[in-house]
Amino acid sequence: MSAVALFVGAFLLMEVVSYASHRWVMHGFGMAWHRSHHAPPKGRFERNDLFPVSFSAVGVLLFAAASLGVPGMWPVAAGVTAYGAAYLVVHELVIHRRLPVPVPSSRYLTWLREAHADHHRRSGEPFGMLLPLVRDHRPTTTERDPLDRSVPR
Repeated sequence: MSAVALFVGAFLLMEVVSYASHRWVMHGFGMAWHRSHHAPPKGRFERNDLFPVSFSAVGVLLFAAASLGVPGMWPVAAGVTAYGAAYLVVHELVIHRRLPVPVPSSRYLTWLREAHADHHRRSGEPFGMLLPLVRDHRPTTTERDPLDRSVPR
C-alpha cells in the first residue's frame, strides 16, 4: 500500500477512534476527567486536558515502531499525528477558542461549532469531531455559551 494511502487511511480512521473514545471512554469510565470540559472553566487548564496528553502516547509508540523498522508505520504514525494536530486546532482553537487567535469564518466551521454546542448542551450526540454526523435538535435553554472555554478574569 502506498505511503499516501496509509497516511490518509490512518487520518480518517482516527475520526472513528475519536468518536469511540469520546462516546465510550470520556462519557463512560473517563467522565471524572471529562466532566471538567462540560463545566464552566476554572482556569487555563482542565482535567480533560489529560486525555490528549494520554492519547499522544499512541503517536509516540507508532513513531517508535516506525523507527524499529515496522513496514508502513511512518505514514501511519504521521496520519495519526496529523489528526491530533487537526483536533488541537479545530477543537481547542476554532470550536472552544481557548486562545485568542483569529478564526476564519466558513460554513463548515460554523457547522462544527453548532454540532459541538449541541453536544455540550446535552452531553449526548454528536460525539464526532471533524464529521459530527449525528445531531439531536431538541430545543434546550442554557444560561451560558456551552462552548466558552475562556478563563474568567
